[in-house]
Amino acid sequence: MKKLLLIMSLLMVSAISNAQIVVYVNAPSANEGSYEFTYAQGASWGVPDLTVPGNAVEDTMVFVNDGTSGDSLGCNGLINGVDVNGQIAVVYRGSCEFGTKALNAQNAGAVGVIIINNAGGAPLEMGGGADGGGVSIPVVMITNAAGALLKQEIENQTSTVFIGSKNGLYGDDLAIRPSETLRAHSFGVLQPLSQDGTEFNFEVGAWIRNYGTNSQGNVQLHCTVDLGVTNLYDQTSTVVTIPAGDSAFVSLPTFTQSTYANGFYEMTYEIIMTATDESDYDNTWDANFFINDSLFSHATMDPVGMEPVPTFALYNGDEGDGGFAETCIFFRDTNASRLGVFGMTINAFTSQNPDPTSLDGKYVEIFAYTWDNAPDSASHWTTVAEWEGVSLSSPPIAQANYIYIDDLQGENLFIPFESTPLLVDNQAYLFCYYVESGIYPGYDNKVDYSLNMALYDQPVNMVHTDAEARWYAAGFGNGKQPSMMVHFFTPDQLGVMENAGESNLSVYPNPATDKVSVLLKENYGNVFATLTNLEGKVVSTQNVTMEANILVLDVTTLASGTYMVDINYNGEEHQVFKVVVTK
Repeated sequence: MKKLLLIMSLLMVSAISNAQIVVYVNAPSANEGSYEFTYAQGASWGVPDLTVPGNAVEDTMVFVNDGTSGDSLGCNGLINGVDVNGQIAVVYRGSCEFGTKALNAQNAGAVGVIIINNAGGAPLEMGGGADGGGVSIPVVMITNAAGALLKQEIENQTSTVFIGSKNGLYGDDLAIRPSETLRAHSFGVLQPLSQDGTEFNFEVGAWIRNYGTNSQGNVQLHCTVDLGVTNLYDQTSTVVTIPAGDSAFVSLPTFTQSTYANGFYEMTYEIIMTATDESDYDNTWDANFFINDSLFSHATMDPVGMEPVPTFALYNGDEGDGGFAETCIFFRDTNASRLGVFGMTINAFTSQNPDPTSLDGKYVEIFAYTWDNAPDSASHWTTVAEWEGVSLSSPPIAQANYIYIDDLQGENLFIPFESTPLLVDNQAYLFCYYVESGIYPGYDNKVDYSLNMALYDQPVNMVHTDAEARWYAAGFGNGKQPSMMVHFFTPDQLGVMENAGESNLSVYPNPATDKVSVLLKENYGNVFATLTNLEGKVVSTQNVTMEANILVLDVTTLASGTYMVDINYNGEEHQVFKVVVTK
């Protein structure tokens, strides 16, 4: 069966592009190397296809000057066109749309544009805005940290950068790509459904591509999986030869263990080759996963805080467009009845360009559906009509809504469902996050399930929008995971979960590390709060004086986990809700 499935996967991914796009600062720069980036693409841009080698650019980096006193924002016509003409213009993010910056640089003669993020974290996906359609040169974004590192040499105009496909750029150059590696079925793996090797195992392997001009013999794929200091898996493939410009799929033995402990599993792929790779930044790749009791996510999870990690905000139309996006995590397991579902962690952003807007007052919803006509395999549905005919339970088996009471840009927010249903074995479920235009859900571009989907033929993150009646089994793309997480519980905890599901309080942040704020309808003065763990043990009692209509609870001393909070005010009224504590 394994070999049959692998043959199927080879056939299904045979059309994958061989292009590898890079942003590479050339020698003799002291900061020579490849940099993390996103690049302009899609219908809102008129930019060239960077997967085509002929569209690559390579020139000197030059800061723009638009005549304003601030950083090089490029929001107005440039006054240093003599410097920018024929070079790669560098601008900072902020104050105007990405397309406007790029068009001003193009009008001054730039052959490409680098936008430096003005905030920490990963580069963002870039919408073209009103002017993006008129931009016909490559546009990329790099991190704020990379911009700071390169700032002096950009100011001195002493360094060149290559932007585009690196096919044929070097003699010896092998690579593995995240979209072409196999990994665990999800980043957050549920231990109650993964108790031995029959319940949790996955295939291991990756495509190795030769972007260089030299044929490479004696090539091997090496993979390790470590849990802390303990090595669980260490396998090296047989030798393969990969001609110049060609590729080979290399498989390794299945990853399986007799039992699984909770923890962060570090999985690393590495290429072994005889020659010295001239561009070795893509010779290794991580495919980590996190086994735990109750948290399920396809996106990267912080193993310390146990939270999803958004790396960019997915544009979802401007406020007032009347549109929506509903992004869903697909879930199905033969032992699903061991669990119930009680909430989701989500995060969101709003536009910060050209002027910052706030999440305060924005409305979001979460849903849990059964997908009643789900096919056994995604490829079994071959027509648009089938994907327009997705049949979801109505009403949902669980739902909840939340109105933001602060501008929590990109911060994780736990929302409990109003009901807490137990799941059914082999039933297909969609756990969904609904936002209207003007709210940009957080996404993660560090995890890619393209090869997994080809091999296992199962949906990953499904999505539909107001513009499309149909659903898409790979969401907005297998390299873009919604940065959301589903919280489960075991049946013995059902009673506690049902009581907490009755609460409609606004609780933030949730998960929390030290303080939790609870918005009540008025100031009740002193409020008595009792916090218990899921085993029913009281872990904290607090008598708190409210500040206006906000009750602030201290969870600094609590260990990571889920807690039930019972607040008693007016001497009579009670409300119960859940709080997730992360450290």
